[in-house]
Amino acid sequence: MSDPLNAAVEIRALFLDAAGTLIEPVEPVAEVYARAAAMHGMELDAAEVKAAFFRAFGGLGDPEWDAHPDGDAAEREWWQRVVAATFGHVSGLEASVALFESLFAHYADPAAWRVFPEVGEVLAAAREAGFRLAVVSNFDRRLHGILAGHGLEFDAVVTSADAACRKPAAGIFRRALELLGLAPAEVFHAGDSVSADVGGAEALGIAAFHVDRPGHDLRAFLAAALETRDGATGI
Repeated sequence: MSDPLNAAVEIRALFLDAAGTLIEPVEPVAEVYARAAAMHGMELDAAEVKAAFFRAFGGLGDPEWDAHPDGDAAEREWWQRVVAATFGHVSGLEASVALFESLFAHYADPAAWRVFPEVGEVLAAAREAGFRLAVVSNFDRRLHGILAGHGLEFDAVVTSADAACRKPAAGIFRRALELLGLAPAEVFHAGDSVSADVGGAEALGIAAFHVDRPGHDLRAFLAAALETRDGATGI
């Protein structure tokens, strides 16, 4: 975590990552994938699916932004490749279009996600304290409906599909800054990835907090933001 207490400008807004910070899947991904595969005639071991998924997820790099008409199309095609590689590793078979569509639709449903316990109270307290709130997330546009479905409201939601780039790239943070009309020094960002969230934010001059539950959850993030702002303004 960077040291926000050295900030020279008052913190006016909080940026938050989504998956792993605000929300997480209700069920283990491997179980969902294995169940979907079984419904399409592929009986697979969930443990093997888990290993194959993380191999695919971590090995495909970023979406091919320039090969698609917009960022959301690029993200969707990237997920098609993740699904194909996952089932290819496990079974040697090609995942059908129907199998991909069923998985993509599953994770578009807010019911497939749960909100971390402290999120509601932290967002309410942050708004009460006068902070503006934005989400900056490596996600496709399904995220907008997921957050809305859980009643989570923000001044801006910027996904990698919206920005056509993923954290730690500066472009996704810059888009959120532009939407809120703020400078990097006026923002404090929280996320669970050291490289994407902390490294990406700090490279642009945004103070960052590493979410690492249970000890460093969003309550600790808000406390640090309040200490920074109140110290900077002499309150």
